[in-house]
Amino acid sequence: MAQTLKIGALKFGAQKSKFIAGLLAIAISGCSAEPCDPSIPADPALSAFYDRLYALESGAGVEKLRILHLGDSHIAGDRFSGSLQSRFAVRFGDAGRGQLPAGSPFPYYRRQGISVEMTGGWTIFSSLSGAAVGPFGLSGYRAEAASDNEWMSFSVDQGVPLQDVTLNLLQQPGGGSLSLLVDGEERVSFQTNGAFSRLMQVSADVSLARRVVLRPVGDGPVAVLGWGGEGDGPGVVYEAHGVPGATARVMDAWDERIVGPELDEMQPDLILLGYGTNEGFDDALNTDLYRVRLQNQVRQLKTRVPGATILMLGAFDGARLPAWAELRPSQQAASRAALPCEPLALNERATYADLNETRDPVLGRWHAPPNLRAVRAVHRDVARSEGFAYWDGAAAMGGACAIHGYVFQEPPLAYGDHVHLTPAGADHLAANLWDRLITPYEALVCRRRLAG
Repeated sequence: MAQTLKIGALKFGAQKSKFIAGLLAIAISGCSAEPCDPSIPADPALSAFYDRLYALESGAGVEKLRILHLGDSHIAGDRFSGSLQSRFAVRFGDAGRGQLPAGSPFPYYRRQGISVEMTGGWTIFSSLSGAAVGPFGLSGYRAEAASDNEWMSFSVDQGVPLQDVTLNLLQQPGGGSLSLLVDGEERVSFQTNGAFSRLMQVSADVSLARRVVLRPVGDGPVAVLGWGGEGDGPGVVYEAHGVPGATARVMDAWDERIVGPELDEMQPDLILLGYGTNEGFDDALNTDLYRVRLQNQVRQLKTRVPGATILMLGAFDGARLPAWAELRPSQQAASRAALPCEPLALNERATYADLNETRDPVLGRWHAPPNLRAVRAVHRDVARSEGFAYWDGAAAMGGACAIHGYVFQEPPLAYGDHVHLTPAGADHLAANLWDRLITPYEALVCRRRLAG
Protein backbone atom coordinates (compact mmCIF):
# COMPACT_ATOMS: atom_id res chain seq x y z
CA MET A 1 0.00 0.00 0.00
CA ALA A 2 1.26 3.48 -0.83
CA GLN A 3 1.62 6.22 1.75
CA THR A 4 -0.03 9.46 0.61
CA LEU A 5 0.57 12.92 2.03
CA LYS A 6 -1.60 15.89 1.08
CA ILE A 7 -0.16 19.33 1.68
CA GLY A 8 -1.84 22.73 1.63
CA ALA A 9 -5.13 22.04 -0.18
CA LEU A 10 -6.71 25.07 -1.81
CA LYS A 11 -10.44 25.63 -2.01
CA PHE A 12 -11.21 27.57 -5.18
CA GLY A 13 -10.09 25.10 -7.87
CA ALA A 14 -13.34 23.12 -8.16
CA GLN A 15 -15.50 26.23 -8.55
CA LYS A 16 -13.31 27.52 -11.36
CA SER A 17 -13.41 24.14 -13.12
CA LYS A 18 -17.19 23.96 -12.96
CA PHE A 19 -17.46 27.45 -14.41
CA ILE A 20 -15.24 26.60 -17.40
CA ALA A 21 -17.05 23.29 -17.90
CA GLY A 22 -20.28 25.22 -18.13
CA LEU A 23 -18.83 27.45 -20.82
CA LEU A 24 -17.79 24.36 -22.78
CA ALA A 25 -21.29 22.93 -22.55
CA ILE A 26 -22.71 26.19 -23.90
CA ALA A 27 -20.16 26.18 -26.73
CA ILE A 28 -21.09 22.65 -27.76
CA SER A 29 -24.82 23.29 -27.66
CA GLY A 30 -24.26 26.44 -29.69
CA CYS A 31 -22.75 24.39 -32.52
CA SER A 32 -25.69 22.04 -32.83
CA ALA A 33 -26.91 23.71 -36.01
CA GLU A 34 -23.61 23.15 -37.84
CA PRO A 35 -23.66 20.41 -40.52
CA CYS A 36 -22.05 17.17 -39.46
CA ASP A 37 -21.65 13.62 -40.80
CA PRO A 38 -23.20 10.96 -38.55
CA SER A 39 -22.38 8.06 -40.88
CA ILE A 40 -18.76 7.40 -39.89
CA PRO A 41 -18.62 4.28 -37.71
CA ALA A 42 -16.68 4.14 -34.48
CA ASP A 43 -14.54 1.24 -33.26
CA PRO A 44 -16.54 -0.40 -30.43
CA ALA A 45 -13.27 -0.84 -28.55
CA LEU A 46 -13.11 2.96 -28.21
CA SER A 47 -16.70 3.43 -27.01
CA ALA A 48 -15.88 3.93 -23.33
CA PHE A 49 -13.15 6.45 -24.18
CA TYR A 50 -15.49 8.37 -26.47
CA ASP A 51 -18.14 8.47 -23.75
CA ARG A 52 -15.63 9.97 -21.32
CA LEU A 53 -14.40 12.42 -23.96
CA TYR A 54 -17.97 13.53 -24.66
CA ALA A 55 -18.68 13.91 -20.95
CA LEU A 56 -15.57 16.10 -20.62
CA GLU A 57 -16.45 18.26 -23.61
CA SER A 58 -20.09 18.68 -22.67
CA GLY A 59 -19.37 19.38 -19.00
CA ALA A 60 -21.34 16.31 -17.91
CA GLY A 61 -19.48 15.49 -14.71
CA VAL A 62 -15.99 14.83 -16.10
CA GLU A 63 -13.47 17.59 -15.45
CA LYS A 64 -10.29 15.70 -16.35
CA LEU A 65 -9.64 12.90 -18.80
CA ARG A 66 -6.35 11.06 -18.35
CA ILE A 67 -4.26 9.47 -21.10
CA LEU A 68 -1.25 7.25 -20.42
CA HIS A 69 1.18 6.69 -23.30
CA LEU A 70 3.84 3.98 -22.84
CA GLY A 71 6.54 2.86 -25.24
CA ASP A 72 10.06 3.07 -26.62
CA SER A 73 12.22 5.88 -28.02
CA HIS A 74 9.39 7.24 -30.20
CA ILE A 75 7.66 8.14 -26.92
CA ALA A 76 10.81 8.87 -24.91
CA GLY A 77 11.68 11.72 -27.28
CA ASP A 78 8.16 13.14 -26.79
CA ARG A 79 7.84 14.11 -30.43
CA PHE A 80 5.03 11.74 -31.32
CA SER A 81 3.44 11.75 -27.85
CA GLY A 82 3.99 15.49 -27.44
CA SER A 83 2.31 16.22 -30.78
CA LEU A 84 -0.71 14.16 -29.74
CA GLN A 85 -0.81 15.89 -26.37
CA SER A 86 -0.86 19.33 -27.97
CA ARG A 87 -3.80 18.33 -30.18
CA PHE A 88 -5.80 17.06 -27.22
CA ALA A 89 -4.94 20.22 -25.27
CA VAL A 90 -6.14 22.54 -28.03
CA ARG A 91 -9.32 20.58 -28.72
CA PHE A 92 -10.39 19.51 -25.23
CA GLY A 93 -8.38 21.64 -22.81
CA ASP A 94 -4.93 21.35 -21.27
CA ALA A 95 -4.79 19.82 -17.78
CA GLY A 96 -1.06 19.11 -17.75
CA ARG A 97 1.47 16.35 -18.41
CA GLY A 98 1.01 14.33 -15.21
CA GLN A 99 4.04 12.41 -13.96
CA LEU A 100 7.49 12.70 -15.53
CA PRO A 101 10.54 10.49 -15.00
CA ALA A 102 12.70 11.96 -12.26
CA GLY A 103 15.38 14.40 -13.34
CA SER A 104 17.02 13.94 -16.72
CA PRO A 105 17.10 10.15 -17.03
CA PHE A 106 18.92 9.72 -20.36
CA PRO A 107 20.87 11.82 -22.90
CA TYR A 108 18.75 14.19 -24.98
CA TYR A 109 15.75 13.73 -22.68
CA ARG A 110 13.06 16.31 -23.26
CA ARG A 111 9.36 17.01 -22.80
CA GLN A 112 7.55 19.47 -25.02
CA GLY A 113 6.93 22.69 -23.12
CA ILE A 114 8.93 21.54 -20.07
CA SER A 115 12.60 22.12 -19.22
CA VAL A 116 14.48 19.96 -16.75
CA GLU A 117 17.74 20.56 -14.86
CA MET A 118 19.67 18.27 -12.51
CA THR A 119 23.01 18.40 -10.69
CA GLY A 120 25.61 15.74 -11.47
CA GLY A 121 25.49 13.85 -8.18
CA TRP A 122 22.29 11.94 -8.89
CA THR A 123 22.51 8.27 -9.85
CA ILE A 124 19.95 7.22 -12.46
CA PHE A 125 18.79 3.60 -12.57
CA SER A 126 17.02 2.32 -15.69
CA SER A 127 14.63 -0.61 -15.86
CA LEU A 128 16.14 -1.48 -19.24
CA SER A 129 19.63 -2.14 -17.90
CA GLY A 130 20.49 -5.79 -17.33
CA ALA A 131 22.23 -4.80 -14.11
CA ALA A 132 19.35 -2.63 -12.93
CA VAL A 133 18.08 -3.13 -9.41
CA GLY A 134 14.48 -2.20 -8.70
CA PRO A 135 12.01 -1.12 -7.77
CA PHE A 136 10.68 0.71 -10.81
CA GLY A 137 7.32 2.28 -11.53
CA LEU A 138 5.63 3.39 -14.74
CA SER A 139 8.41 5.81 -15.66
CA GLY A 140 10.97 2.98 -15.80
CA TYR A 141 13.59 5.10 -13.99
CA ARG A 142 14.71 5.91 -10.46
CA ALA A 143 16.97 8.78 -9.35
CA GLU A 144 18.95 8.53 -6.11
CA ALA A 145 21.08 11.01 -4.16
CA ALA A 146 22.03 11.78 -0.56
CA SER A 147 23.98 15.05 -0.47
CA ASP A 148 22.28 18.36 0.21
CA ASN A 149 24.37 19.79 -2.64
CA GLU A 150 22.19 17.96 -5.15
CA TRP A 151 18.91 19.17 -6.63
CA MET A 152 16.65 18.65 -9.62
CA SER A 153 14.07 20.96 -11.14
CA PHE A 154 11.45 21.10 -13.84
CA SER A 155 9.83 24.21 -15.27
CA VAL A 156 6.60 24.51 -17.22
CA ASP A 157 7.64 26.85 -20.02
CA GLN A 158 4.57 26.32 -22.21
CA GLY A 159 1.12 25.05 -21.38
CA VAL A 160 -1.06 25.26 -18.34
CA PRO A 161 0.58 26.15 -14.98
CA LEU A 162 0.36 23.61 -12.19
CA GLN A 163 -2.43 23.52 -9.66
CA ASP A 164 -0.98 20.51 -7.86
CA VAL A 165 2.41 18.80 -7.67
CA THR A 166 2.77 15.08 -6.97
CA LEU A 167 6.00 13.27 -6.08
CA ASN A 168 6.33 9.50 -6.37
CA LEU A 169 9.08 8.52 -3.95
CA LEU A 170 10.48 5.33 -2.49
CA GLN A 171 9.93 5.05 1.23
CA GLN A 172 12.70 2.82 2.58
CA PRO A 173 14.59 1.93 5.78
CA GLY A 174 17.15 4.65 6.43
CA GLY A 175 15.64 6.95 3.82
CA GLY A 176 16.50 10.61 4.13
CA SER A 177 14.49 13.81 3.92
CA LEU A 178 13.58 15.89 0.89
CA SER A 179 12.75 19.55 0.51
CA LEU A 180 10.16 20.72 -2.03
CA LEU A 181 10.38 24.25 -3.44
CA VAL A 182 7.70 25.75 -5.68
CA ASP A 183 8.45 28.94 -7.62
CA GLY A 184 11.39 29.68 -5.33
CA GLU A 185 9.59 29.16 -2.02
CA GLU A 186 10.09 26.10 0.17
CA ARG A 187 6.77 24.39 0.64
CA VAL A 188 7.64 21.44 2.86
CA SER A 189 10.34 19.02 3.99
CA PHE A 190 9.46 15.40 4.65
CA GLN A 191 11.04 12.08 5.62
CA THR A 192 11.22 9.02 3.37
CA ASN A 193 12.36 6.72 6.17
CA GLY A 194 10.10 3.73 6.75
CA ALA A 195 10.07 0.20 8.10
CA PHE A 196 9.92 -1.31 4.60
CA SER A 197 10.10 -0.22 0.95
CA ARG A 198 6.90 1.06 -0.65
CA LEU A 199 5.60 3.88 -2.79
CA MET A 200 5.28 7.20 -1.00
CA GLN A 201 3.18 9.80 -2.80
CA VAL A 202 3.44 13.42 -1.71
CA SER A 203 0.85 15.75 -3.21
CA ALA A 204 0.84 19.52 -2.71
CA ASP A 205 -1.82 21.92 -3.93
CA VAL A 206 -0.14 24.99 -5.39
CA SER A 207 -1.36 28.08 -7.18
CA LEU A 208 -0.42 28.49 -10.83
CA ALA A 209 3.11 27.16 -10.26
CA ARG A 210 5.73 27.12 -13.01
CA ARG A 211 8.93 25.79 -11.40
CA VAL A 212 9.45 22.90 -8.99
CA VAL A 213 12.74 22.08 -7.24
CA LEU A 214 13.48 18.96 -5.20
CA ARG A 215 16.60 18.59 -3.08
CA PRO A 216 17.83 16.11 -0.44
CA VAL A 217 18.22 17.55 3.04
CA GLY A 218 21.39 15.50 3.58
CA ASP A 219 20.32 13.14 6.35
CA GLY A 220 20.18 9.97 4.25
CA PRO A 221 19.65 8.58 0.75
CA VAL A 222 16.51 9.51 -1.18
CA ALA A 223 14.98 7.82 -4.24
CA VAL A 224 12.65 9.57 -6.68
CA LEU A 225 10.51 7.40 -8.98
CA GLY A 226 8.63 10.20 -10.69
CA TRP A 227 7.34 13.73 -10.28
CA GLY A 228 5.03 16.11 -12.03
CA GLY A 229 1.69 17.79 -11.70
CA GLU A 230 -1.61 18.79 -13.24
CA GLY A 231 -3.39 21.99 -14.11
CA ASP A 232 -6.70 23.06 -12.70
CA GLY A 233 -8.74 21.69 -15.61
CA PRO A 234 -11.05 20.92 -17.18
CA GLY A 235 -9.07 19.19 -19.88
CA VAL A 236 -6.83 16.27 -20.75
CA VAL A 237 -3.88 15.09 -18.65
CA TYR A 238 -1.49 13.46 -21.11
CA GLU A 239 1.20 11.42 -19.33
CA ALA A 240 3.90 9.74 -21.43
CA HIS A 241 6.66 7.34 -20.39
CA GLY A 242 9.14 6.03 -22.93
CA VAL A 243 12.44 4.18 -22.50
CA PRO A 244 14.90 4.30 -25.43
CA GLY A 245 15.57 0.79 -26.69
CA ALA A 246 12.63 -0.68 -24.77
CA THR A 247 10.50 -3.62 -25.78
CA ALA A 248 7.23 -4.60 -24.17
CA ARG A 249 9.32 -6.70 -21.76
CA VAL A 250 10.15 -3.51 -19.91
CA MET A 251 6.76 -3.95 -18.24
CA ASP A 252 8.16 -7.05 -16.53
CA ALA A 253 10.53 -4.76 -14.61
CA TRP A 254 7.64 -2.88 -13.02
CA ASP A 255 7.16 -3.47 -9.32
CA GLU A 256 3.53 -4.18 -8.48
CA ARG A 257 3.97 -2.37 -5.14
CA ILE A 258 4.79 0.77 -7.12
CA VAL A 259 2.79 0.49 -10.34
CA GLY A 260 -0.40 -0.71 -8.66
CA PRO A 261 -0.80 2.42 -6.50
CA GLU A 262 0.37 4.65 -9.36
CA LEU A 263 -2.38 3.35 -11.62
CA ASP A 264 -4.92 3.41 -8.78
CA GLU A 265 -4.16 7.09 -8.28
CA MET A 266 -4.11 7.99 -11.97
CA GLN A 267 -7.02 5.87 -13.26
CA PRO A 268 -6.23 6.48 -16.94
CA ASP A 269 -9.16 6.62 -19.34
CA LEU A 270 -6.99 5.68 -22.35
CA ILE A 271 -3.72 3.73 -22.45
CA LEU A 272 -1.64 3.79 -25.64
CA LEU A 273 0.98 1.04 -25.97
CA GLY A 274 3.77 2.03 -28.37
CA TYR A 275 6.22 -0.87 -28.39
CA GLY A 276 7.37 -3.09 -31.25
CA THR A 277 10.22 -1.39 -33.11
CA ASN A 278 13.00 -2.95 -31.04
CA GLU A 279 11.29 -6.35 -31.05
CA GLY A 280 11.07 -6.15 -34.83
CA PHE A 281 14.80 -5.48 -35.16
CA ASP A 282 15.60 -8.56 -33.04
CA ASP A 283 16.36 -11.35 -35.53
CA ALA A 284 16.41 -13.92 -32.70
CA LEU A 285 12.87 -13.08 -31.55
CA ASN A 286 10.53 -16.05 -31.21
CA THR A 287 7.25 -14.50 -32.30
CA ASP A 288 5.13 -17.31 -30.83
CA LEU A 289 6.64 -16.78 -27.37
CA TYR A 290 6.38 -13.03 -27.87
CA ARG A 291 2.67 -13.33 -28.57
CA VAL A 292 2.07 -15.28 -25.34
CA ARG A 293 4.15 -12.87 -23.26
CA LEU A 294 2.50 -9.77 -24.72
CA GLN A 295 -0.97 -11.21 -24.21
CA ASN A 296 -0.20 -11.91 -20.55
CA GLN A 297 1.24 -8.42 -20.08
CA VAL A 298 -1.74 -6.57 -21.54
CA ARG A 299 -4.16 -8.76 -19.59
CA GLN A 300 -2.38 -7.86 -16.37
CA LEU A 301 -2.51 -4.19 -17.33
CA LYS A 302 -6.24 -4.42 -18.05
CA THR A 303 -6.78 -6.15 -14.71
CA ARG A 304 -4.98 -3.31 -12.94
CA VAL A 305 -7.13 -0.66 -14.67
CA PRO A 306 -10.36 -2.37 -15.78
CA GLY A 307 -12.04 0.89 -16.73
CA ALA A 308 -9.32 1.97 -19.17
CA THR A 309 -9.59 1.79 -22.94
CA ILE A 310 -6.41 0.29 -24.45
CA LEU A 311 -5.12 1.24 -27.89
CA MET A 312 -2.25 -0.82 -29.29
CA LEU A 313 -0.05 0.98 -31.79
CA GLY A 314 1.41 -1.20 -34.52
CA ALA A 315 5.14 -0.55 -34.92
CA PHE A 316 6.14 2.19 -37.35
CA ASP A 317 7.89 1.26 -40.56
CA GLY A 318 11.66 0.96 -40.22
CA ALA A 319 14.55 -0.31 -42.29
CA ARG A 320 18.13 -1.48 -41.90
CA LEU A 321 21.18 -1.63 -44.11
CA PRO A 322 23.76 -4.27 -43.10
CA ALA A 323 27.01 -2.65 -41.95
CA TRP A 324 28.99 -4.59 -44.53
CA ALA A 325 26.87 -3.33 -47.42
CA GLU A 326 28.68 0.00 -47.76
CA LEU A 327 31.97 -1.87 -48.21
CA ARG A 328 30.97 -3.08 -51.68
CA PRO A 329 33.27 -1.32 -54.21
CA SER A 330 30.36 -0.28 -56.41
CA GLN A 331 28.75 1.58 -53.51
CA GLN A 332 31.73 3.27 -51.85
CA ALA A 333 30.82 6.61 -53.40
CA ALA A 334 27.20 6.42 -52.29
CA SER A 335 25.98 7.45 -48.87
CA ARG A 336 24.26 4.80 -46.82
CA ALA A 337 21.00 6.71 -46.74
CA ALA A 338 20.88 7.03 -50.51
CA LEU A 339 21.02 3.30 -51.21
CA PRO A 340 17.68 1.90 -52.43
CA CYS A 341 15.02 0.33 -50.22
CA GLU A 342 13.12 -2.79 -51.19
CA PRO A 343 11.10 -5.19 -49.00
CA LEU A 344 12.45 -8.67 -48.45
CA ALA A 345 11.12 -11.35 -50.78
CA LEU A 346 9.72 -14.55 -49.25
CA ASN A 347 12.85 -16.54 -50.03
CA GLU A 348 15.01 -13.78 -48.57
CA ARG A 349 13.02 -13.82 -45.36
CA ALA A 350 13.34 -17.61 -45.12
CA THR A 351 17.12 -17.59 -45.61
CA TYR A 352 17.86 -14.21 -44.03
CA ALA A 353 20.38 -15.41 -41.44
CA ASP A 354 22.46 -17.24 -44.02
CA LEU A 355 22.33 -14.36 -46.49
CA ASN A 356 23.49 -11.93 -43.83
CA GLU A 357 26.24 -14.21 -42.53
CA THR A 358 27.66 -14.74 -46.03
CA ARG A 359 27.27 -11.05 -46.90
CA ASP A 360 25.20 -11.88 -49.91
CA PRO A 361 24.98 -8.79 -52.15
CA VAL A 362 21.21 -9.30 -52.41
CA LEU A 363 20.89 -7.74 -48.90
CA GLY A 364 22.98 -4.72 -49.87
CA ARG A 365 19.97 -2.41 -49.73
CA TRP A 366 17.67 -0.88 -47.13
CA HIS A 367 14.96 -3.31 -46.03
CA ALA A 368 12.68 -3.93 -43.06
CA PRO A 369 14.12 -6.61 -40.75
CA PRO A 370 12.29 -9.93 -41.17
CA ASN A 371 10.54 -9.84 -37.78
CA LEU A 372 9.13 -6.32 -37.92
CA ARG A 373 6.06 -7.27 -39.96
CA ALA A 374 5.51 -10.34 -37.75
CA VAL A 375 5.64 -8.21 -34.59
CA ARG A 376 3.06 -5.88 -36.07
CA ALA A 377 0.81 -8.85 -36.83
CA VAL A 378 1.14 -10.01 -33.22
CA HIS A 379 0.03 -6.57 -31.99
CA ARG A 380 -2.97 -6.61 -34.32
CA ASP A 381 -4.00 -10.14 -33.34
CA VAL A 382 -3.58 -9.55 -29.60
CA ALA A 383 -5.60 -6.34 -29.82
CA ARG A 384 -8.35 -8.16 -31.70
CA SER A 385 -8.46 -11.12 -29.30
CA GLU A 386 -8.48 -8.91 -26.18
CA GLY A 387 -11.02 -6.41 -27.47
CA PHE A 388 -8.54 -3.52 -27.71
CA ALA A 389 -8.35 -0.87 -30.39
CA TYR A 390 -5.52 -1.06 -32.93
CA TRP A 391 -3.79 1.46 -35.18
CA ASP A 392 -1.24 0.38 -37.79
CA GLY A 393 1.59 2.90 -37.67
CA ALA A 394 3.37 1.45 -40.70
CA ALA A 395 0.23 1.54 -42.83
CA ALA A 396 -0.30 5.16 -41.80
CA MET A 397 3.20 5.92 -43.12
CA GLY A 398 2.46 4.27 -46.46
CA GLY A 399 3.54 0.66 -45.98
CA ALA A 400 6.83 -1.14 -46.60
CA CYS A 401 9.85 1.11 -47.29
CA ALA A 402 7.78 4.23 -46.53
CA ILE A 403 10.48 5.19 -44.02
CA HIS A 404 12.92 5.53 -46.95
CA GLY A 405 10.69 8.13 -48.53
CA TYR A 406 10.41 9.88 -45.17
CA VAL A 407 14.20 10.30 -45.09
CA PHE A 408 14.17 12.19 -48.41
CA GLN A 409 11.08 14.33 -47.86
CA GLU A 410 11.60 18.07 -47.61
CA PRO A 411 11.64 18.75 -44.76
CA PRO A 412 12.81 15.24 -43.80
CA LEU A 413 10.26 13.19 -41.87
CA ALA A 414 12.83 10.63 -40.64
CA TYR A 415 16.53 10.58 -39.89
CA GLY A 416 19.06 8.67 -41.97
CA ASP A 417 19.01 5.71 -39.58
CA HIS A 418 15.64 4.82 -41.12
CA VAL A 419 14.12 4.30 -37.65
CA HIS A 420 13.66 7.56 -35.79
CA LEU A 421 11.29 10.31 -36.88
CA THR A 422 12.15 13.97 -37.11
CA PRO A 423 9.84 16.42 -35.31
CA ALA A 424 8.04 16.96 -38.63
CA GLY A 425 7.65 13.21 -39.16
CA ALA A 426 6.38 12.62 -35.65
CA ASP A 427 3.86 15.42 -36.05
CA HIS A 428 2.77 13.98 -39.41
CA LEU A 429 2.04 10.57 -37.84
CA ALA A 430 0.43 12.14 -34.78
CA ALA A 431 -1.95 13.96 -37.12
CA ASN A 432 -2.85 10.63 -38.74
CA LEU A 433 -3.61 8.95 -35.42
CA TRP A 434 -5.49 12.04 -34.27
CA ASP A 435 -7.77 11.83 -37.32
CA ARG A 436 -8.20 8.08 -36.70
CA LEU A 437 -9.42 8.85 -33.18
CA ILE A 438 -11.33 12.08 -33.55
CA THR A 439 -13.16 11.70 -36.88
CA PRO A 440 -15.33 8.82 -35.54
CA TYR A 441 -15.76 10.76 -32.30
CA GLU A 442 -17.10 13.78 -34.19
CA ALA A 443 -19.56 11.48 -35.99
CA LEU A 444 -20.67 10.15 -32.61
CA VAL A 445 -21.21 13.71 -31.36
CA CYS A 446 -23.17 14.42 -34.53
CA ARG A 447 -25.47 11.44 -33.96
CA ARG A 448 -26.12 12.55 -30.41
CA ARG A 449 -26.92 16.09 -31.52
CA LEU A 450 -29.36 14.84 -34.12
CA ALA A 451 -30.97 12.47 -31.63
CA GLY A 452 -31.22 15.16 -28.97
